[in-house]
Amino acid sequence: MSFALIKGRLSGPTLLTRRMLTGLTLAAGLGLSGTAGAVGADSVGVSYPSTIRVEGQTLTLNGSGVAYRALAKLYTVGLYLPAKTSDAKVVLDMSTPRQLRFVMLQGLRVDEIGKVITRGIELNSSRPEFFKLIPSIRAMGEQFAGIKRLNAGDVFVIEHVPQRGTLFIVNGQPAGLPISEPLFYPAILRTWLGPKPVTQDLKTALLDQQPTGVLDALE
Repeated sequence: MSFALIKGRLSGPTLLTRRMLTGLTLAAGLGLSGTAGAVGADSVGVSYPSTIRVEGQTLTLNGSGVAYRALAKLYTVGLYLPAKTSDAKVVLDMSTPRQLRFVMLQGLRVDEIGKVITRGIELNSSRPEFFKLIPSIRAMGEQFAGIKRLNAGDVFVIEHVPQRGTLFIVNGQPAGLPISEPLFYPAILRTWLGPKPVTQDLKTALLDQQPTGVLDALE
């Protein structure tokens, strides 16, 4: 979704819906929801620490994976939680610190990631939920406008801190103030872990699950 559309004047749900669909079509055309391998980030030479500290709490690497556009490797992403789980619902329902940590494998405009997140929220939320999150999506877009581009090797973090909200961090530097809406971080997580994730393979990797074999699926 184009953040310029969110920031523009809105004359009602009908116009807003048309503009959203335009943005979502653009996001789909970027190909960022292409194939992702159900393999760890170490498969492409990126090593995530087994634990990190957020707000004084130790988080454990739950799983990591690689995102692709066609055959090109775009980024790796690791999911950090207080305790490991393979259940997406458990992850989404947590009220503790959580972190998505991206390591870029090639240069990418940050608004492309923003479009993927917006599309993921749209696909994995009810219509009322999505409309409630528009102010948070707008705030995210404003912060992303100050980042503009991520380069290969950059570390991009989306972190949830209870009582504060959602933080976007680039190479250790916050992109702006926390976005306080409590429903925003679970909505972001659903982009990768929801019923309609960016790809099922990447969801499987982040939850450290074994991919289902074709023959098993047919039984």
